Amino acid sequence: MAAALGGSSAFAQNVYSSTDTLWVPFLHGVASGDPLGDRVILWTRLTLSKESPDTVWLSWYVATDTLFQNAVRSGTAFTHAGRDYTVKVDADGLQPDTWYYYRFEYNGLLSPIGRTRTLPTGDVERLRLAVVSCADYQRGYYHAYRDLTLRNWADVVLHLGDYLYEYPEAFLLPARQHRPPHETVTLQDYRQRHAQYKQDKDLQLLHRQLPMIAVWDDHEIANNAWANGAQNHLEDAQGPWEARKRAAKQAYFEWMPVREDAAAEGEIYRKFAFGRLLSLYMLDTRLEGRSKQGSFLSLKKNHRELLSPRQLEWLSGQLRRDSARWTVLGQQVMMAPLRLFGLALNADQWDGYRHQRQRLYDSLLLHTRNLIVLTGDLHTAWACDLPLNNYMPFTGENTAGVEFVATSITSAKIRSINLSAVMQWMNPHVKFVDLKRYGYFILDVTSERAQAEFVFIDDVEKPTYTATIGPAWATRHGSRHLVPAALSTPPTYPPLAPAHSPQKVQLLPPAALQAAEK
Repeated sequence: MAAALGGSSAFAQNVYSSTDTLWVPFLHGVASGDPLGDRVILWTRLTLSKESPDTVWLSWYVATDTLFQNAVRSGTAFTHAGRDYTVKVDADGLQPDTWYYYRFEYNGLLSPIGRTRTLPTGDVERLRLAVVSCADYQRGYYHAYRDLTLRNWADVVLHLGDYLYEYPEAFLLPARQHRPPHETVTLQDYRQRHAQYKQDKDLQLLHRQLPMIAVWDDHEIANNAWANGAQNHLEDAQGPWEARKRAAKQAYFEWMPVREDAAAEGEIYRKFAFGRLLSLYMLDTRLEGRSKQGSFLSLKKNHRELLSPRQLEWLSGQLRRDSARWTVLGQQVMMAPLRLFGLALNADQWDGYRHQRQRLYDSLLLHTRNLIVLTGDLHTAWACDLPLNNYMPFTGENTAGVEFVATSITSAKIRSINLSAVMQWMNPHVKFVDLKRYGYFILDVTSERAQAEFVFIDDVEKPTYTATIGPAWATRHGSRHLVPAALSTPPTYPPLAPAHSPQKVQLLPPAALQAAEK
């Protein structure tokens, strides 16, 4: 099944702010994230003149309708230059398993309308999560973000990292050059890069229509990062690693719709409960406790850690008390072993930390029958069984669970070589792999099965695209392995939020915006 969505869609025009204008002073849109059963984070950012006061106040509203005639929550919030005029509200007192619309108001000017939802509690029949990762602004258009939004077929978006990239401008697409033009190192650099990404109309559309649960990977800071350094960091030229990491984390917490309960300590691992159906654990396998990557020759004997003892203890404690039907880990790097001619291909993945992987499996198998691992980072799509003790199984008898890897939204891949057949032949636990296409997948979960339905985008360098839906791979309750599956029929979701508020709207043309940014 294939479907095309081009830039001239009338429906797209209705839900976009506009293709020619931007909202003042909400130039970076609105977003929501980290939903719970009774609350959700609402986010925006004010773009103000240099003469504005250091601290400013604004209002926020939550309603069950797009005209805000049935407002259920409202309040005021403040922001200031010290947090780059970003605004974050933890809107509580909401009903579980409910869709809401929200907006902000500053000095009589209204933001675009956002749509969000709270998590279900108790018995849950079905859940659909859209899973995305790796979106290099310079390498293409965010068609995948647009596609999954306009199809209106998911409850929540999971972003598994590389939401942005730290690299300098690369002169790949004339209309999509990084700003600042140099590599991001300082707090101001990371803030400016976040601001640029948040002005992308497809990313704004995604954030306006769906709540996001996000975790960072390495490029939010620097390539192949670990706890005390990164491959793409030179202290002699770029200063202390801790200063750069602290700046990147601060900008991330300012600009992303994540709850800041643990922000003071820079932690991002956390749990989300979707009733009794599914527990989602968002892990940090990148910055919090990761040992430095080893060489290929040292992989067999290493005892490196991806998860710190503190994070592993937290996870184990949560699992001991968890009775959800499905246990899902959202994390950054591929967990399934991946070998070519007997050699591990990537020491940055769990293959480089295989002793801790085994310890993690031992803990997980004590507390869960249905394990699903969701992964980003690789820029390619995979569906794998997770073999125990590096055994290559053909059944589910020797597996810990299953893993689905999201391909990239735009990030680079080697498209001239197709090693898919070779990869599967040498790694029989790999049931599906696509090394060439961009896109995302939907994780559709019921009490009896969970399946990933892959959606592929044909081209990210052109302003129009074609999306291909399928294949689907499923794991049955208690089976711990994958089988081919038929595509599901999505349920009906509430309408997307319209772009325009009914009154008090002021628009700014792009030329005026460019002058304001300077």
